[in-house]
Amino acid sequence: MFHRFQYEEDFYPNLERLPLHVRMKLDLAGIKLSLKHWLAFHIEERTAICHLPVDHEDEKQVFKDYLNFLSRQYCQAPAQELPPMEPLWETSDHVPAPVRERSGDNGKAVTLEEWNGWASHQRYAFTKQLSRKANPRSFSRFSMSCARQRVDVQDPCLS
Repeated sequence: MFHRFQYEEDFYPNLERLPLHVRMKLDLAGIKLSLKHWLAFHIEERTAICHLPVDHEDEKQVFKDYLNFLSRQYCQAPAQELPPMEPLWETSDHVPAPVRERSGDNGKAVTLEEWNGWASHQRYAFTKQLSRKANPRSFSRFSMSCARQRVDVQDPCLS
């Protein structure tokens, strides 16, 4: 599955940027991929990467193997491996402390009900946005347009 965020829609036709959902897969698999390497891959290969699953360990290994294959083919070196990211966004019994604290900076801390109302990819996007040193107005626009929407309502984050 490939989740597309509305705010990224301008670069989906050519995939000239790494989509956020692909970045989530890279984080889960423990791979660092530069934009330069991403753009070295053909559009069909980038599209395949977007659609590869990483839900299970064997899928993560296939994902890593494919990225290593492409990296060796186009960049003459395997993809850079990192420790896989701890998926804070998968927590459902509480809002992770970094999310709760940073989201509270603008006076509207994420509630457990909101957190559990979002799909995994939305929670990842929210967590990733919080981890950046984005200015408060940028974060506020993001949270209002995407993360505060419930999954069972028309989702403006998805096209």
